[in-house]
Amino acid sequence: MWARDWQAEIRLLQERETKARQILGVSDRADRADLKRAWRRASLEQHPDHNGGSIESHRRFILINCAYRLLTEGAGCHELDSEKPSGEALASGEYRVDNPWGYFVWWRDNYFSD
Repeated sequence: MWARDWQAEIRLLQERETKARQILGVSDRADRADLKRAWRRASLEQHPDHNGGSIESHRRFILINCAYRLLTEGAGCHELDSEKPSGEALASGEYRVDNPWGYFVWWRDNYFSD
């Protein structure tokens, strides 16, 4: 029987979500309206038609759409997987959700606190 490495899968999902939130510039507490607002703002800034057809703006535009789709629909794309994290820690209030322990504490407090 094939054993799944569920810890690696969870880590990959966390990394994807962290990258997506960094790309859109939203916190982990952002709701759908905040996500849509951030997606529209970033899309307008990076749209290739507004940047003279730049290759870099086209790449960023694709990443922005992938990030929005991941956070709203749960659908990832390989462009997002190939993106390197910015190195910044995405802080959620007092939590550092860029590492497994910080993410666990955030999750515990959000779902099991009074």
